[in-house]
Amino acid sequence: MTQIYVNTDNSNAANKLYNAMKVGKSAAAAEKRMKQAVVDALSKVPDFQTDTPGKGYSIRMKVQAESAGRGTKYTIPVEIIRYPASAAKGGKGDEMVPTTSRPGSATVEGGSEADLLDALEALTQSNVKASLPVMRIDMTRR
Repeated sequence: MTQIYVNTDNSNAANKLYNAMKVGKSAAAAEKRMKQAVVDALSKVPDFQTDTPGKGYSIRMKVQAESAGRGTKYTIPVEIIRYPASAAKGGKGDEMVPTTSRPGSATVEGGSEADLLDALEALTQSNVKASLPVMRIDMTRR
């Protein structure tokens, strides 16, 4: 079986795969860390790769933040999009892969950027792990 490609190109500002604008001044560092977490998680799985573009998926994640007592609760919902991009039925939007996974969350207290980045990295890796079976099953239908 050929390897499933996962697009990690976050250079399109209008359509970011990893969006951490809710974390304020740490957004750029968080987005870089999220991308690296995806690459690292997939490097351990033999049937997925991020090097050679081909038929596969993009994993879009957008950080959500809400106040939680003395800290901030962060959640990263995930969307799986078929790659290369193709229009969904009706000709509008990206062709999404249906998934019912529920994102985890982490609460960070204090202003430590390192703690924030570690929490977002762990949530991202968890999202990738939960996305693997969905992408494997969908690939058999393409």
